[in-house]
Amino acid sequence: MKFTEYISRVNPGENVLIEHTSLSDYPLLFYLIGETYGWKRIILVDIIDSSLPLLRWMHLSNMHIPEDITRFKVGGISDWGNVVLEVNPHNDPGIFISRFSRALRENYLESYSRGVEAITVVMNPERLIPIHNNRPSFIMTLAALPTVFLGDIKRRAFYFVNIDMTHKRYRALLEEAFTRILKIHDDGRITVLKSPSLNEEGTELDPL
Repeated sequence: MKFTEYISRVNPGENVLIEHTSLSDYPLLFYLIGETYGWKRIILVDIIDSSLPLLRWMHLSNMHIPEDITRFKVGGISDWGNVVLEVNPHNDPGIFISRFSRALRENYLESYSRGVEAITVVMNPERLIPIHNNRPSFIMTLAALPTVFLGDIKRRAFYFVNIDMTHKRYRALLEEAFTRILKIHDDGRITVLKSPSLNEEGTELDPL
């Protein structure tokens, strides 16, 4: 089965965790998500400029995304895209997570009112954990955030997490809570690790 065929089966309200390494071709999966659902529907949550390696990879691979993609800027210095929210991740976690959650809800409602279901792509939230000194309370709060929107039919969400960098507890909490987990290996293979359909688990997907 192709990756694009598989993600088209993801139901509204689901959260999909995509585990990758620093060497795997995860930018390709980001590009295919945008091409499958349409870039106008994408809300990119860009954690500390995690998108910049993707942009460089896609540029060198002659894959291009719209310059006006909706972007939530969580730290970082780049100003590309249509930045509709900018939050400082160094602030008190309660402040920036509250602003972030409220802005997501507003965007979901606005998109849904136009008959469009939002597709949220969160790039590398694990980068926030060292900023807050690996505190267990922050890890729990950050891991709980996606569950707030689980089941909300106004959106589907894809979380990219670098397993070379992430805190073990954070990864375990996400794996427990998410409805689907995909892993892209360094050799390009994509494995379904978790799915609502148990017969899909262990399936390997073709990226193209």
